[in-house]
Amino acid sequence: MAKDPFTLSGMKSLNIDPFASEKKKAKKRQLTHAQKIWCWENNPHICYICGKRVNKLSDAEFDHVKAYSKGGATNLSNVKIVHRQCNRLKGTKSLSEIRKLLGIKSKKKTGKRTTKKTSVKRKTTKKKTTKSKASNPFEIKLPKFKF
Repeated sequence: MAKDPFTLSGMKSLNIDPFASEKKKAKKRQLTHAQKIWCWENNPHICYICGKRVNKLSDAEFDHVKAYSKGGATNLSNVKIVHRQCNRLKGTKSLSEIRKLLGIKSKKKTGKRTTKKTSVKRKTTKKKTTKSKASNPFEIKLPKFKF
């Protein structure tokens, strides 16, 4: 067996394939320009954090609902429109944490809306009924006036 000329005496050669096709792709962190435009046109221009209107696309940023650093994906279902300043304040905090910090009351989450009406039990009181004489349905009663 011939010795490998690239190894030093007593050392094993490294099996490195510079043309390996199995390269790890880096996760995508930012939306493309087309995705930003689509998100701007198909969502209300309301800041997800403070609830105020975002007037221009240049004033907007697209924030990860679940932070990228905490494993959040960069796709349109995990991105919301926010003010640049609100996004800078948020950092990696959750929405409830940043709203608490800003003193904004968060809306209570409700379950799925259904068309089924829920019955509410209310206390009912019986109305007193007075017995009246059987009246003629064709008889007209006029008010009595004192002259």
